[in-house]
This record gives sequence, C-alpha cells and structure tokens, in this order.
Amino acid sequence: MKKIAFFTLIAFFISTCSHSTSPSEIILHGNFSLTDTSGHSSSQFHSGEEFILKYTLTNSSKETLTYHTGNSGPSIIFRIQKNDSTVASSVDGYVFAAVVITRHLSPGHSLNETWLAPTTPAQDPKVVLEPGEYKALVHYPSFEEAMVDSVAPILFSVVE
Repeated sequence: MKKIAFFTLIAFFISTCSHSTSPSEIILHGNFSLTDTSGHSSSQFHSGEEFILKYTLTNSSKETLTYHTGNSGPSIIFRIQKNDSTVASSVDGYVFAAVVITRHLSPGHSLNETWLAPTTPAQDPKVVLEPGEYKALVHYPSFEEAMVDSVAPILFSVVE
C-alpha cells in the first residue's frame, strides 16, 4: 500500500511539474472581424456580394502553447449560420486527412485565418446568400496550457 501511495505521489508531482503554468493562468484573446472586401467594417451586404471574415489569436505569454487538430486542415474554421443551420463554411469542398496533429504556438506568434466568404475556391456552384439575417462564427483550437476567451458570433444581414 505504501508503494502505491509513493508512486501515485511521484506521478502527481511529475505531472504538475511538466507545466510551469496552469491553463487558468494564461488567457489568450482573439480578434474576430467582418468587413467588406475593401476592409471596412460592415454588417449589411447584398445578395451575391463577398465579404471577409478574419480571426487572429496571438500568444502573448512567454510559453510555447500546444494544441491539437483532428485533421490536416486549418486550425481556424469559419461558419455562417441562418436560423441555427450552417449554410457555408471556410472548409466547404475541401478534403483533409483525418489524423490528429499536434501543433505549437510560440510566444509572440499568432494564428491568423482570413476567409473571403461565403464560398471557397473548392466549391462549385458558388454560394449566394439569400436576403435575411445571418450569424458568423469562428472555431479555434483549445490549448493545453492556456484558456482562450470565447468570441461572440457576428450578426449581419443580406439584402437584395
């Protein structure tokens, strides 16, 4: 019994020493934006018009952060929803290998992704959003050593 307690204590000590900072101590802030193709912030577009979704997440800590992706695709994925149904995403039409990939974000470096929405070059036919109310969402990785502030969806409308 003493051996089990001893080895449990050793395992606990090793696991707590492997990370110098706990996830709750490092908080990262992302920036999510929606602009027209000229880079001006906008929340209303015409049917058939393209727009830009952008997300940037910078590692402002002094630690290299580890995250995992479930495929070989981008770490940041955008979605457009209407009435809680996804009508387009930044990975539509693409195929990615379904493997778990471990990636790292060094101090001072950023994850950046930009999508010329609402369609991708891999899609045919092109997505044309009908008039109505939409919500843009961004999905970004979870880190082992840090928490990422949640990002609110961006609401926008499409008119004729």
